[in-house]
Amino acid sequence: MRKILTVTLIPLFLLAGSVCFADPIKDALDKGVKFLAKNQNADGGYGPFGSESRVKNTSDVGITAFIVYTCAIHPRKYQVVDGPFMSKAVKYILSHQQPDGGFYHSKDPVLKNYRTSVALMALVKLDRVGYSEPIRRARAFIVSQQRNERTNYSKGEHLSFGSVGHSGSLRGDLSNAAYAAEAMREAGFSASEPFWKKLELFVSRCQNNTQVDSLLGKSGIGSTKDWGFRYAPNDTRGPSESLDDGRTAYSSYGSMTYQGLKSLLYANVDKKDPRVQGAFKWISDNFTVTENPGMRTPGNPKAGLQGLYYYYHTMAKTLSVYGESVLVDSKGVKHNWAEELSGHLMKLQGEDGRWENTSGRWWENLPTLDTAYSMISLSICRDDLARQAADKPGTEK
Repeated sequence: MRKILTVTLIPLFLLAGSVCFADPIKDALDKGVKFLAKNQNADGGYGPFGSESRVKNTSDVGITAFIVYTCAIHPRKYQVVDGPFMSKAVKYILSHQQPDGGFYHSKDPVLKNYRTSVALMALVKLDRVGYSEPIRRARAFIVSQQRNERTNYSKGEHLSFGSVGHSGSLRGDLSNAAYAAEAMREAGFSASEPFWKKLELFVSRCQNNTQVDSLLGKSGIGSTKDWGFRYAPNDTRGPSESLDDGRTAYSSYGSMTYQGLKSLLYANVDKKDPRVQGAFKWISDNFTVTENPGMRTPGNPKAGLQGLYYYYHTMAKTLSVYGESVLVDSKGVKHNWAEELSGHLMKLQGEDGRWENTSGRWWENLPTLDTAYSMISLSICRDDLARQAADKPGTEK
């Protein structure tokens, strides 16, 4: 599969269509779009509808936004003029912008940061000028969600200081903070805003650093010292352990380590910073496309499938931002991440164009969401493979 991808993609990108070359990634993406369009709900949105919806008989704002974003970054760059699968979906998103600027259903405000962040990214990708007003309001909403002095959080006293979490919890978490960081960066939020330094502190407290932050130490939290990231300063979705000094260490795992690294970069942390280098080493050492590393345990060998497609799309986004195409794992094996990830994802695609996880944790039993995650991953992989081809010596540019 790797050889086929390398041979077929290079001529396609560089000869600009003078000869019709195979493009297997684009073919997979086209199948995915058709699957999504066939599964659009009557209200114009996508995702849970009926008994699965938190608000009965409605689509999900976040999944709808994910799918609009997915189609907007597709090689065909779909817009609202391309059909109801886009125009009705965008109308659905816009109809759910609330007076406070957030995008969410008024009767289901629990995940409003996540939904607003994804909606903001979708609108920016579609038309940042045409949607400038809803974009401006969404940015202001996300800023208002940060836990900081305005909400009586103190950086020296509260582990969630600088975070952005979901509205159903008083604790912040790295997943929500990472979505907020990505949305704000794509929406052009100034690098000089205080938002970023505060977010950087929270993200750093989610890392299993070799030096334990003083507030973490006072809270009885230790470190695995592997430079990976966990879900929150005092929480993980993987295993935890008691250390000899009586502290608790919360394990690192793949999807959060990618989110942590990406968030540090978006927060303007230098690539040479030990936190960035340490996270990239964890990612390189544990590189795999078969599971979400760090989730599997001896008692639950299938736990590596949890959050798998979320892991894939976060991997692609993070490594694209980081800018390295080849990683070397702990055994010295080199991995061209875009080549391996795209090849693996194409093998997982169903005949009808869908992707679907066998593990249902975090809504990954929903094929529309898994398909969106996978298509985002493939679009980014395709772009990176094109860049690699263009950078090869002797290639005409």
